[in-house]
Amino acid sequence: MSSTKIRICTEPDCKNVQTTKGYCRLHYLKNWKMLKDEARRKASERLNRYVEGICKKFPDRYLEVIRKDIREKSSFDDGSGETMTHDEVEGILEDLGYRDDESLDRILTQIKIDKDFS
Repeated sequence: MSSTKIRICTEPDCKNVQTTKGYCRLHYLKNWKMLKDEARRKASERLNRYVEGICKKFPDRYLEVIRKDIREKSSFDDGSGETMTHDEVEGILEDLGYRDDESLDRILTQIKIDKDFS
C-alpha cells in the first residue's frame, strides 16, 4: 500500500485538495487572471534579460542576432542559464500587440543601446 500525501489548497480557509498550481479547482479559477499576469510578467522579464544579454555579447550586430534567433524557432538563452522557447517569445510579443514580421521589424528598429550601457 502506498501512502500518497494529499495537498490542501493554498487559499486561506480552504480545505479542498489542490489540483492546479497549488489551488483547488474553484480557487484556481478565481486566481486565474493573477496567475496568468504573473506568468506574463516573468516571461517579459526573461525576454528583457535575453535582449540585454544579446546587446552585451554582440553590441555591433545585436539586431541581426535577435532576428536570426526569433526566425529560427530555436531556444533563447538569456545569459542567466534559463532558456525560453520560441512559443514563449511569440506569446509575449503577441501579448504586447506584435503579431507579424513587420511588427517584429518595427520593434527591432526601435531598439537602441544607451551610451552608458555596459
